Amino acid sequence: MKKITFLKNIFALLLLSTLMFACEDKDKDVSPELSSKVAGTYKVTKLTVDGDDYPLDVAKASITIQLDKFSSEVVTGKMKVTIDGDREPDEDLGTLNLKNAGSTGIDIYENTEKVGNLKDDKLNIFVVFEGQEVEMIATKQ
Repeated sequence: MKKITFLKNIFALLLLSTLMFACEDKDKDVSPELSSKVAGTYKVTKLTVDGDDYPLDVAKASITIQLDKFSSEVVTGKMKVTIDGDREPDEDLGTLNLKNAGSTGIDIYENTEKVGNLKDDKLNIFVVFEGQEVEMIATKQ
């Protein structure tokens, strides 16, 4: 009789421990959505057009890119440009799709064309605009 009670206690203990470790912790910190990682204001620190650098401070120019969360993997964007104290009309960048690129950060796509990358709060945008290759490097503010 003692053996049966002992075995029942062992099985009860095993069952209880299995249930405790099998329960999923719902309060775990889940990684933020890609759009939450990307959303924010970025100040362009370097502008290159067709391989030539354009110093923004010499032209008294300021370029900022505002990315806002639209859905978990989509942001909308606007580019704001001020030259010599005169504010240009905002440029609507439309919706941009985001894909996790692992150790290289988050890739940014316009439709199916890759137009940028974000890693460590450093945004790289590379596009062809009016036949010219434009690259902008910006840091998150």
